[in-house]
Amino acid sequence: MADFHVFANAEDMSQSAAQLFIACSHQALNDRARFTVALSGGSTPKRFFEILACEPYWRAVPWDRTLIFWGDDRAVPPDDDQSNYKLAHDALLSHMPIPEANIFRIRGELGADRAAEDTRRNLVNAFGDKGTPRFDFALQGMGTDGHTASLFPNTDSLESTDWVVPVINPPAIPRIDRITMTFPVLNNARTALFLAAGKDKQSLIHEIMNDPTAPDRYPAARLEAEETLWYVDEAALGLTVG
Repeated sequence: MADFHVFANAEDMSQSAAQLFIACSHQALNDRARFTVALSGGSTPKRFFEILACEPYWRAVPWDRTLIFWGDDRAVPPDDDQSNYKLAHDALLSHMPIPEANIFRIRGELGADRAAEDTRRNLVNAFGDKGTPRFDFALQGMGTDGHTASLFPNTDSLESTDWVVPVINPPAIPRIDRITMTFPVLNNARTALFLAAGKDKQSLIHEIMNDPTAPDRYPAARLEAEETLWYVDEAALGLTVG
């Protein structure tokens, strides 16, 4: 069951998310000698990335033992402004002492089909092929239609058992092909963290918190990791800020 945490504003939310990331990294290092992460795109995680790149946060993460993947991305080159990889690279990874070999970006420039195959190979290399990949930390966002990663309402990818699938001509703007991990992988994460801020998320957050039928309509509500956390600001709940 999802656990909701409410913060006064997006800054407080992002600060707490950075502290959670560090705590998860230490637990993973103690238990498994490495920290495996799936990042997300969108505007909300940017501040989270920037905070992690600052003192004292960045020194607290075992970057040399951290493996970075992305839950989804668009079929674009890594320097395209639509790239989820570019956002994380510019705001965080380019400032960190993380080995290049530890970064497994989705190679969107190959096209959605080939990029999905390439990402699956990377998952097998990192996690093996005997069971579903199990990330220590999966960062999630939610669109105004309730999608998460590139899992959109009423699309075939919602029921896929493949670890990674291409999403051709998605119901999104801009209408760029995408590549996404699927629920078998995302639901297998040890910790999944949703970041949701702003008034445009009010009705969705209210439904997901209170309506047991919300998973039938909104893919984000279907994500059930071992621990599923929602960090939301007061604006996303329709509360008075200040």
